[in-house]
Amino acid sequence: MLDVRSFVALAVIFVCDAQKVNYTIGAWVPGTQENMYATMRPLFEDYLNEQVGSKQNPPIRFHLVAVDYSTDTSSNSMISKGKLDFLYTLAGGISCVIVEQGWAVIATRRVRINGMESGADGSIVYSLKSNKRIQNISDLVGKRLGAGFILSATTYQSGYQLLAENSVHLLKDVNQVILYGNDFERQFQDVLSGRIDAGFVSSTWLAQNHPKEEHLLLVHRQLYPSYEGEVFPFTTSAPLVPQYGLASSELVHWQLKSEVAEALQNLEPTHPAAVAASLEGFTGPGTYADVETTQKTMKIIFRDAQNNLRCSNQWSVKEIWDSFDCVSIPGGDFIKVPFDEAVAKCNSTHVPCPDGLNCFCQPCIPDPEVNFFNWQLVLAMCIAIYSVGISLALILQPRLDPFGLFGDLPKGRRRA
Repeated sequence: MLDVRSFVALAVIFVCDAQKVNYTIGAWVPGTQENMYATMRPLFEDYLNEQVGSKQNPPIRFHLVAVDYSTDTSSNSMISKGKLDFLYTLAGGISCVIVEQGWAVIATRRVRINGMESGADGSIVYSLKSNKRIQNISDLVGKRLGAGFILSATTYQSGYQLLAENSVHLLKDVNQVILYGNDFERQFQDVLSGRIDAGFVSSTWLAQNHPKEEHLLLVHRQLYPSYEGEVFPFTTSAPLVPQYGLASSELVHWQLKSEVAEALQNLEPTHPAAVAASLEGFTGPGTYADVETTQKTMKIIFRDAQNNLRCSNQWSVKEIWDSFDCVSIPGGDFIKVPFDEAVAKCNSTHVPCPDGLNCFCQPCIPDPEVNFFNWQLVLAMCIAIYSVGISLALILQPRLDPFGLFGDLPKGRRRA
């Protein structure tokens, strides 16, 4: 049973929502804002206004805005300011709004690429076959690697985990990691041209944009997983995550959420809105729990000073740095290089970070105090053992002093 305060809060939401006639949908897809508007506006404005908005009393309007293309369009900031009612983005972003904002997923997309479809996405860790310096994952030590952004399951988190499973840690073994953010194309071209050695990219993005170049790539570990009973038809190096989802604010009335979800699930693949967005359609909400678990393990989801769960701000280089977890790296005691010192080191000792991008260079280093103590102890033990061994040898076998280092020593008795 609801208490008085809960009932009043729900009543306020219902009244305010009943008076609201404009709803804002924030969306992100790889590439530019212009590309996002061209591909998603037919779906989130034209289609939803016709199928849902026009049938309300009074009629309502859905308005599309670009999110997460810059600091100014941060979805987290816009949600906190009450500027978004729905958010369409990739799995890592959906997981964050579920945890941090209390939003709920109402639909998950299905893609159709070259006649193949899926409700999942994978991650590819790749280099060029022609790059003979890299034949397996262990060869990525000391190399330059391109990723997307830290909230992305497919262009950062899955690759991070795959390398760690093969004893290569992104934070201590790879010389330079370049965060390309939205610009998957720039990362791909930098690998093809040899400007960087390897990269992490979304399986469906590669299948959709560069199927003819896939034969040039060396895919590091290739899996053939299934998702909800379907074999995944595209190349992947890592376990699958759900496709992009549409999440909604808890302030949006449940009936409107239901009607939006139903309209999306009724979208036919041949509808102009589906064709423009390269969609097969939508299903009910997928589960993003595994993505959330990974983000918590990697400290991308963390508890702030007030003990609230938060996601790292992908637009803050300092906050990205703060999320790096050096303590849990296996195989030794590691500490994080101070941020300012690390930036200077990255720029001075490595290839400069490409214009307009963020980079990090081995932020985790062996703890000098712990490692110094361990070396001292080992060295002292070796000296002690060596000294005892020499002393015993000289006492028991004086003939082992051929150089006369210890003077004339008494000879042992000879057997008759």
